[in-house]
Amino acid sequence: MLLYIHGFESSPASLKAQQLQQFLAQHQAPAALLPQLPATMAAAKSMLDELIEQQPITAVMGSSLGGFWSHYVASRLAQQQRPARAVLINPAVAPQHWMPEHPIQRIHPCTHESYQLDAGDKRVLQQVEQQLDSALELLILLQRGDEQLDYRQAQNFYQSQRMIVESGGDHSFVDFPRYLAAALEFLSVL
Repeated sequence: MLLYIHGFESSPASLKAQQLQQFLAQHQAPAALLPQLPATMAAAKSMLDELIEQQPITAVMGSSLGGFWSHYVASRLAQQQRPARAVLINPAVAPQHWMPEHPIQRIHPCTHESYQLDAGDKRVLQQVEQQLDSALELLILLQRGDEQLDYRQAQNFYQSQRMIVESGGDHSFVDFPRYLAAALEFLSVL
């Protein structure tokens, strides 16, 4: 089963998630599991840990913060002797640096949930980062025009992995469907 993890304050209705589902349907492949992640980092980690235990996940794909979480899920699966490859799209590197020291209130733009980010979210992401397995087989898709994340951080962090770095583009990864066949073959989904 392919697990797709959306980015921060996004949803399974995001364009990439929908393009993935359409592509899978067109190729008569099983649909991906696309959960709506909770807004806080502790709750998101808890949900992913539950999915790891309850679902037969064999491949992971994620974008932005979802790329970070995808690396985590693949790492946890490897620890359980359930190796899975992952595709990371414009992935976040060290996202704990985005987290505030002091509590801030936010409204999730997709779920309209009111929630708070604080130093606890930072600690969760620091703990997760320490569990990332650098020996996994990953495919990293980057666009230099990413206006939200510096692609060079991911390029450096994942330098030993398979990687495609394109000029231009943006954080959404412009024209994502061009890589779906290759990504899904890499994940052994197609």
